[in-house]
Amino acid sequence: MRRNRMLPTGVLIVLVVIAAALCITLGVLMYMDKKGAAGEEAREEPVQTEDISGEDGEDGSLIPKDKEINVKELKDSVNKDICAWLYIPDTGIDTPVLRSEEDLMFYSDHNEKGEADENGAIYMQMINSADFSDNLTVLYGHNSEAGSGFSALGSFGDPEFFDSHPYIYIYTPEEVLVYEVFAAYESDDKLLVIFYGTSNDDQYSVYLSRIEDQIGLGGNLRKEALPDPGYKTLTLSTGIKGRDDRRFLVQGRLYGAFALP
Repeated sequence: MRRNRMLPTGVLIVLVVIAAALCITLGVLMYMDKKGAAGEEAREEPVQTEDISGEDGEDGSLIPKDKEINVKELKDSVNKDICAWLYIPDTGIDTPVLRSEEDLMFYSDHNEKGEADENGAIYMQMINSADFSDNLTVLYGHNSEAGSGFSALGSFGDPEFFDSHPYIYIYTPEEVLVYEVFAAYESDDKLLVIFYGTSNDDQYSVYLSRIEDQIGLGGNLRKEALPDPGYKTLTLSTGIKGRDDRRFLVQGRLYGAFALP
């Protein structure tokens, strides 16, 4: 009698994990190829922003006057992968933003100098454009026990803090991007730029239409700032301790772009 021979359970699990990893990698590569084929032209469309300039183009007290960030100098002197600087008042988040061209997760366990560090750095994945020109840009950081990374993002879960801290600042080599915070809430751990894309207007519209429903009763929302598809958005994403399948998100819409101080 011929017996059916089955692979050991451990081998099957390994094969399933490898297959899943290959599928994710293939999906990322296909997405990057599609994004590249779209060309620069799509990213040069006008961006909808609020007019927050004062007389003679001055921006009043909106842009921090005491901050002088030179991203180009940091790229040359610290790390070529530094693409921007992130500043959020009263959180201690005042740090470079990294982007590796070779490894999606490199800065999850390397610091801003490229050194191995379990606390990682604040980073975007190479799926996103380094100049923040995508419809949807996501920055990642650990919810670190040491208080570094994005551990302070939880402050936006407090309604009073949320209401009194409406702006996030991104310093690029050319300008300061000001984002108005419109939401802070728990979400699942899906990769947003894979599910909804960075330049597909239809997918982006679907995503924006679902945000209010996702927030529910446990998050904070600034309804008047909810973006329509004409706005670029920024999402800051960090883990939730003890809940590996959940993320805490703080999201803002592009409110204005200004010359460096």
